[in-house]
Amino acid sequence: MGELYERLRQSVDKVSARGDFQRPLRVLKRLVGIPNCAKALVQHPKWIPKNQIMLIGEGRTMEICSLLGAFFHVSAIPDREFASQPDVGQQCFSDASTRRPADLLSSFAAIQNVMNSLQDGLRDVLLVLLKNSDTREKVLEYLAAVINTNAGRSGMRVDPLKCASSGMFVNLSAVMLRLCEPFLDKMESMKGKIDVKYLFCNKRVDFKSLTAVNASSEEVSSWIESWSQDNASGKANKENFSFICECFFMTARVLNLGVMKAVADLKHISQELARCEDDLEANKAIRDQGGSSPQLEQDITRLEKIVAALSQEQFCYESQILRDSAFLQRALSFYRLMILWSVDLVGGFKMPLPSECPMEFSCIPEHFLDDAMDLLALTSRIPKALEGFPLDNFLNFNIMFMASSSYIKNPYLKAKMVEVLKSWMPQRSGLKSTASLFEGHQLCLDYLVKNLLKLYVDIEFTGSHTQFFDKFNIRHNIAELLEYLWDVPSHRNAWRQMAKEEEKGVYLNFLNFLINDSIYLLDESLKRILELKEIEAEMANTVAWDSRPAQEREERLRAFHQSENIARFDMKLANEDVGMLAFTSEQIPAPLLLPEMVERVASMLNYFLLQLAGPQRKSLTVKDPEKYEFKPKQLLKQIATIYVHIARGDKEAVFPAAISKDGRSYSEQLFASATNILWKIGVDPQIIQEFMQLAGKAKAAAAEAMDAEAILGDIPDEFLDPIQYTLMNDPVILPSSRVTVDRPVIVRHLLSDSTDPFNRSQLTQDMLIPDTDLKLRIEEFVRSQQSRKRRAVDTQTGEPDGAADMVE
Repeated sequence: MGELYERLRQSVDKVSARGDFQRPLRVLKRLVGIPNCAKALVQHPKWIPKNQIMLIGEGRTMEICSLLGAFFHVSAIPDREFASQPDVGQQCFSDASTRRPADLLSSFAAIQNVMNSLQDGLRDVLLVLLKNSDTREKVLEYLAAVINTNAGRSGMRVDPLKCASSGMFVNLSAVMLRLCEPFLDKMESMKGKIDVKYLFCNKRVDFKSLTAVNASSEEVSSWIESWSQDNASGKANKENFSFICECFFMTARVLNLGVMKAVADLKHISQELARCEDDLEANKAIRDQGGSSPQLEQDITRLEKIVAALSQEQFCYESQILRDSAFLQRALSFYRLMILWSVDLVGGFKMPLPSECPMEFSCIPEHFLDDAMDLLALTSRIPKALEGFPLDNFLNFNIMFMASSSYIKNPYLKAKMVEVLKSWMPQRSGLKSTASLFEGHQLCLDYLVKNLLKLYVDIEFTGSHTQFFDKFNIRHNIAELLEYLWDVPSHRNAWRQMAKEEEKGVYLNFLNFLINDSIYLLDESLKRILELKEIEAEMANTVAWDSRPAQEREERLRAFHQSENIARFDMKLANEDVGMLAFTSEQIPAPLLLPEMVERVASMLNYFLLQLAGPQRKSLTVKDPEKYEFKPKQLLKQIATIYVHIARGDKEAVFPAAISKDGRSYSEQLFASATNILWKIGVDPQIIQEFMQLAGKAKAAAAEAMDAEAILGDIPDEFLDPIQYTLMNDPVILPSSRVTVDRPVIVRHLLSDSTDPFNRSQLTQDMLIPDTDLKLRIEEFVRSQQSRKRRAVDTQTGEPDGAADMVE
């Protein structure tokens, strides 16, 4: 029997999905149906190979030497180190760009059919062996060996000589999901059989060394040790766990090393393909514009070959994963069970979450949840992949955990939750059912907006060296979701309620970061537009342009295309941020008028107004501004609207003074120029009238401020805020540095940085100490200066002291 099994292995060795694996598979299925033959299979020396091949790692050895490994290796996904024949990419997807769509669909269907036949056959083989008590343990040992020897597949870079191929692991993923099917259909009743202790007590697969959701490796080890001591009498070991439990957790690990890794590889292939296509297009554009050189021609030829090879590879991955709807449905069902089981560890779908995260949840591997989000993000981009699938549990899970750092540490995992929710917006998903998903669940109505705003703030600091740029991508997704939710009345009401409750808390932080981002993004995009205009002018002078060396022209064109991409991205995000300020300021102006915010808001609006209506606005004219998402008329209209919305809510009349106080951008002429442009571009006359009224109030406030400054004269240094050098109204002492500052100034600083600006020690608003004595002295100083001014006026007019007061 041993020799027969070895011949079967050799017959499918290095056979691809287009080769003949069907006959050897049928023979294998018949043999395992015979008890003695099944026993002989699992006792074969190559059931779990012990001998190491030189330079080949254990994981790859399991694939190329084990009896089942050769069958699992049969795949459409290319294996560059151990290539299979016939070449699926060459046979099915060569010259794909010129082929009819129907031909490609036919190739996809053919590959799906043969792969499903292989995976069904391997499922049947394992199922027979698992049902046989004499062979069950050996099957579980084999699966554990494949998992443990291929732990390296979870890394960013996989050594193909040490680890098994993606083809093998995608097949194993599909087979494991088939084995899970019986209990996936009854997940509500079966989830109780999944015991979290398996992760820490089983002797087969190592889960303890994996990154946990919210616990360090030391915390995990300490908790396991403590738990083990408390439960020493139980002596939990592998024999205490049901097959359902073992199958569930092994499948989770296989999916992470298999299909989810393959999906990540596919993403990288697609990104590399897109980059090469962009480079190819850019190089061809340079050639067409007269920048040809021998090096450029070589680059074009090289890129064309790379694009063709990457296209074939992409189609191979797509055919075995993305095109297999039954496979994706099984994977979604598996991760739905994963979510249900995980939520049970914290007490079910209830908010708010317990104040202390249970260690059972903290210690589960992070990839359990990360893989679920990756799969949801993937399937959300595939037409009809989610049609009819229940998404409620996923929605509620994401809402519960995306803003809870005490439950999920990784900010990028929480960002994926937002990405998934964004993809389910009705206008994106194309599914009517997703509208009811967002609008028909109480937990969603109560917590979605609140948690999105909280995450918007929390994502400022991700801990990564790329956090500054990452936050813009993440906030872009949050902004799109928030814009959609604002148009849903129930969510808008929740937003307004949250703004009222958290006016000086999270909501104020949200506004602060929104303003910070708006200023940075508009600044950067306008700089890029000036760069684009400069290069456009260079190219327009064809004589001077053509006389430049080819390499110099090539470099300038590359800079041009790079600036195009950056300008487009930054301007798109700036438009979103300004748009969000426009629609929220209409109904929630109060936080924008707080002492610590009003001057910041006014300065931002004045600065934007200066860019769009000031003398330098003509320098921003470029060819095809829409290409860069640059819509100056729309932007100016939104800025004017924000001014008006805030002015309407300004019950204390503090906004005009804040506008005129801005010495960097404000001028009477600027508002006059902006008014003229608003009339020309056809803005609502009511908005223009109110904008003009605000401009008049700002002008009057400027005059009053000058008079007040003249009255106060030289202000003693001790009365001046040391950060802004303005007269303090509400002085407070910083507890660590003992420096006295004005409360609105330091609160504004703390919105972005929770440290003392004078010694970088930790500082929060509740730590500020009112300087009552200094405040009284400042008030007395102001009164005395005003009184002195009145006496001086009385003397000049000949009125006796106090006459003016009597008239008042």
